[in-house]
Parts: sequence; structure tokens; C-alpha cells
Amino acid sequence: MDKREKTRFRVACALLIIGLAGIFSAWYTKNSVLAADYGGSYTEGLIGTPNFINPAFATSDVDRDLVKLVFSGLMNTDNNGVLVPDLASGYAIDAEQKIYTFELRNDVKWHDDMPLTADDVVFTVERIKNPEYKSPLRSNFNGVTVNKLDDYKVQFILDKPFAAFLSILTIGILPEHLWYSIPDFGAELAELNKKPIGCGPYKFTTLTKDSNGNVKNYILKSNHKYYLGRPYIDELTLKFYSDFEVAAEALQNKNVDGLMYLPKSYKEEMKNHSVVFKNLQSPQYTALFFNPQQNGLLNDIKFRRVLALAIDKNKILQEALNNDGQIIQGPILPGSLGFDANVKDLDYDLEAAKKELEALGWTLKEGSNYRQKSEQELTLKLTTIEQEENIKAVNLIKEAWENLGIKVELDIIAKAKVRQDIIEPRNYQVLLYGQIINVNAGPYPFWHSSQITAPGLNLSIFSNSDIDKTLEKLRNSNNDLEKADYLNTFEKKLLEQHLAIFLYNPTYTYPVAKKLKGLDELKFINLPADRLASISTWFLKTKRSLAK
Repeated sequence: MDKREKTRFRVACALLIIGLAGIFSAWYTKNSVLAADYGGSYTEGLIGTPNFINPAFATSDVDRDLVKLVFSGLMNTDNNGVLVPDLASGYAIDAEQKIYTFELRNDVKWHDDMPLTADDVVFTVERIKNPEYKSPLRSNFNGVTVNKLDDYKVQFILDKPFAAFLSILTIGILPEHLWYSIPDFGAELAELNKKPIGCGPYKFTTLTKDSNGNVKNYILKSNHKYYLGRPYIDELTLKFYSDFEVAAEALQNKNVDGLMYLPKSYKEEMKNHSVVFKNLQSPQYTALFFNPQQNGLLNDIKFRRVLALAIDKNKILQEALNNDGQIIQGPILPGSLGFDANVKDLDYDLEAAKKELEALGWTLKEGSNYRQKSEQELTLKLTTIEQEENIKAVNLIKEAWENLGIKVELDIIAKAKVRQDIIEPRNYQVLLYGQIINVNAGPYPFWHSSQITAPGLNLSIFSNSDIDKTLEKLRNSNNDLEKADYLNTFEKKLLEQHLAIFLYNPTYTYPVAKKLKGLDELKFINLPADRLASISTWFLKTKRSLAK
């Protein structure tokens, strides 16, 4: 062949190769699917400062988030909030609901490569139960004995049945071989609280502090030996911010890929188009809680009824939450066991509220803005957390009650101080507050009279024997039909007594980067940290694999 023919031949060969490659590419694309691949890094912003990356001490959302990533429990929750085995390969419950026997997986390794055994489970529970350890979870294991049956079998024996016991066992397990030499009375000071070693999907590598010693970020690496399979995302960076305003700005400026939560007021202002909003359902409600120990007027059920009649819930939902949630009538949320759409609280009726208030002897003198009785001015203090959504809501409530002639003083408390200064000492008259309910534990911790003082979570300081008895029966029941009946009875009695004013169930807004995949099944969370329960299946990278 001459030079021209050789050139033509080469061109023809090249075209043939390109054509064959195109045909193969089209065939491969048609007969393959995109699948998750390993690699990439993801950065999320959290509000607050980590203190105890230890499942026995974690109480803040930040601590619980980190614990969820680093540690594992016998049980976990799936994307619908349902309890599923985690470190347990299986379990059995005796007929009396008092003996729980767990078989452990035998393929679990701690991040330092030591095996997890029944000794670690027993050690964790015994430490939590020890008063010297000062775990806030100690009351969860009152009346519970834990025994090792063999290296991979443990048994819990309860003094009496507790239907929600499985939900308690989502708590992370501690490595005995690292903690046994640390005295219980000094456990809160251990370095392992800041540089944890667990057996979860991610392991601690480094932390960074600012010049004042405050933790700025944590870097976690994927656990390649994770018993449920290596996580797809190689590296997680968690950055910590003092408040939502600073965190939202970081998201806006793309300094983080996502946030643990975004208040409603920031959604419309978000211009970062690389972010999408996951709107999750959660067992959370916001309500007004009454404390008659701080204001004796609240002992009067008729006065509490007046306060409820004056609340326009629709207006609060629209103006404070931009309709990002749903109005509720009581503590049993739509979709939950025991929910009854026929159970109703009082409808908004300002004129009826005025008449009932006058019937109680509170009169409005000419030229006065506030009602009086026997020279006593009608006043209330309304307390809430310094968060835009809450501040808008309390201002609407203040306006409504002042339209009745009630003088209302607002007390706005910084989030960092609310638990120590307000919740634990019960230092409020009326409190607007959101409670996250553990659907498996039920309403007992929030409404039984034994929970009125800290660390109990009953924020309406009332004792009602009928409610107590119903909650006790509910707690010991393992029959869903029976439990639904008890829940319905409890809710009706609570509303009859006007022990609180239930306002709304907000949507949990979780902003994440569009590039993050694998979250389609995430619909429901019990706690904010539960959004991370299936993080090992999230991914950033993809590859093509032939369809089977």
C-alpha cells in the first residue's frame, strides 16, 4: 500500500474501533445500572460543642450525633423509626416479658481491632447502673440485672415487665478493655470521652481546637472492618457552630455540605442551590407547659381553660413556622399508635375566653390594659428558648393573652442555659418548649407524676392519680390493642384537665448536599441522631455494574 492507502486504512481502523466502542458503550449503558462506590468526603455542621462522646454520658444532640457514628448498640432504628437488631444477631423474650436473651454477632471488632464480646455489654450496663459513674441513663436500668451466659450471649432480667425495654438497648456499648482501668468516679474526665473508640461505622481520627480551647471540628474515617459492610463515604468532617445563624451562613457559603437541622425561618433565605431539604417526620411536639408552683393562678383548671381558648394555633403555625408542620390536639401524634382523630382540644374562641375570665372575677377597669381582682394585677411570665421560631410563637401568644387583659412578660433563654437554668430547676410559670418523644418508651417519662422533678421530663407540674394509673398499665402492656386503648384514655384525661396546650408537630428539616445519595428511604426519626442510623449506605461516588 502506498502512503495514501495506509492513511485511509488507519482512519478506517480508527473509525471501526470508535464505532465498536460506541456500540459497546451503548450496550453497557443499557444493560448496566449505576451503583454506589467508595470514596469522597462529606462535611456537616452541628450546633453546640461536643463534651462526652460516650454513650453513657451523652445528653446533647451534638454528643448523640457523634456517638451514633462511632458506637453501636444491641438494637438500632431503621429509616422508619422501627427497632431492628444491630450488635445482636437475634433475641428472645420470655412469656412474662421479664427475661431478654440476646445472641451477639461474632464478627464485630472495636476500632483498635479487639473483638466485641458479652463482657463489653455487661461492663457497659454495670457502669451505667453504678451511682459513682454519674450516668444520666442510670434510671433506665433500675430493676434490671444483666448476666453473661457465654462469650456471645447476654441476658437481662427485669424486676417487672417494661414493654419499651428494647428501645433502651439502642444505647452504644463501651469497650471494657479500654475503660476497665478508669475509676468510675473519674470517668467524666477520661480522654476517651473526647477521643472515643467504638465499633460503629466511623472511627475518630483527629479533632481541632481554636485558640480558646473550644473544639472546632472532628474528622472521622470510615471503618473498613464495620460488621455491616464498609461505609461508602471515606471521610466525615463535623464542624461545630455556636448558633443557627452562624451555621446557616456556613451552609450558604458552602463551608459545609449540610447541617444537622435548619430552622424554618432560614429555608426561604437559603440561596445555596447545591443543597436539598429532607423533610423528616419525628415524634416531636411543641406545647405550653404550666407550672403552678411558680404561679398559683395556674392551679385553677378554669383559668387554664381560658388560656387555651385564646390560642389561635393556625396563626402560630402560619406565621411562626411558615406552615412547615401540622397542628396537633394532644401528645399522641398522627400516625402513632393510639392516635384518635376524634379527640379534640378547645377551638380558638377569644370572646368565650373573655367571658370565662370575667366569670372568674377578673375585671378590666376603665383606662387599664390589664385585668385585676382584689387589687391584684393579672400577670404571667412566658418562657422559651432563644430560637426564631419559638420567639415568633411566644410573641403571638403574648399578643393573644394581652388581648384578654393578661399582662405577659417574656423570658427568652439562650439554648445553652435552658436545661440548667430553666428545665431542671423547673424555673418558669408557662414554658413554650418542644419535646421529642421516644415512641417506644411512650408518654410515661413526660407525664407520670414521678417524673415531675429532674431528671424526669414532666414539665407540667401536676399530679393526677387517674393519669398515673393509666400510664403504669400502658408501660407494662405488650399488646398493641390494649396499649392503644390506654393511650386514648390518657390523652382524653390530659385534655380534660388542660394540663398543657398542645400547639404543633414541626417538620424536621435536614439540609444535605444534592451530591449525597442513599437517603431516599429516610422518612422518620425518633431523635435527631437517628438521621445517621443508616449512614454506612450513603454515598457520593457511583460506578456502573452489569444488571443481574
